[in-house]
Amino acid sequence: MSNTSRSGVPYYLVLILLLIALAGGAAAGILGYIWITGGSGEPSLSVEDALATLEASEDTMADAVGTAMVDVANSVIADAVAVAVAEAVNVSVSAAVDSSVAAAVEALAPASEPVEFSIIAAESLASFTLEEDLRGVRTTVIGSTSEVGGSIMVDLANPSASTVGAIVINARTLETDNSFRNRALRSQILRSAQDEFEFIVFEPSELSNWSASTVAVGDSVSFDIAGDLTVAGVTRPVTFAAAVTLDSETQVSGSASVNLLHGDFGLVIPDVPSVANVTDDVTLSLDFVAQAG
Repeated sequence: MSNTSRSGVPYYLVLILLLIALAGGAAAGILGYIWITGGSGEPSLSVEDALATLEASEDTMADAVGTAMVDVANSVIADAVAVAVAEAVNVSVSAAVDSSVAAAVEALAPASEPVEFSIIAAESLASFTLEEDLRGVRTTVIGSTSEVGGSIMVDLANPSASTVGAIVINARTLETDNSFRNRALRSQILRSAQDEFEFIVFEPSELSNWSASTVAVGDSVSFDIAGDLTVAGVTRPVTFAAAVTLDSETQVSGSASVNLLHGDFGLVIPDVPSVANVTDDVTLSLDFVAQAG
């Protein structure tokens, strides 16, 4: 039996070429699928509307919980009132005087009114940073978007009493320096082309480790923000390291960052040609400007 084809080319070479063609076709199919399903990156909802939707959902849940607790609370009130009356009758005169003095001092103390500062998207930037081998070259990848919203309630007299509201980032609008990578983010990694995964949401629960007890115009203060971060439908507790500067009575600026593992959020990097060794470590950062009023 001849070892060559009718064209004179060895059969083993024909087989190798056929396998290469099949592999190339499969790779082209994967790349084409990612490109098509990645979409254009146009947001379906503004960050302001996303925040309003989130707040409305939380209010609805709070109302439901409150309604469920009404009956329990009513059943306790009568007994609580009876106990309170009995204790009030037994309060000594000296204790009453001390309470009155404390109340008077508190009334004379200057009130601290927290000021709400809202993030200005046009002057802010949310970003992620990781590393990968791109065509054999170690590359730092940075993706960023200005589609970010949220607010900070700053208590100038007592910074530790300040609070941070929910922060939303439109993951669909994240862009790197590579258009195919952008589509892979939207299609396969963050799946932000799907409306239910369009936004990354951080809901703070606690502020701690304050570097200062008071703040004045020009001062900076650092602190930690613990809370729940939701990416692609998966929620995990994280703690951002933050720093804020009071630029003026009507503006603050600052930054916050956290290092996390994309595997903790169930994110999978697609196997595509020319990309390898993507780090599991990702740094998520927010640089922001927020204004009062």
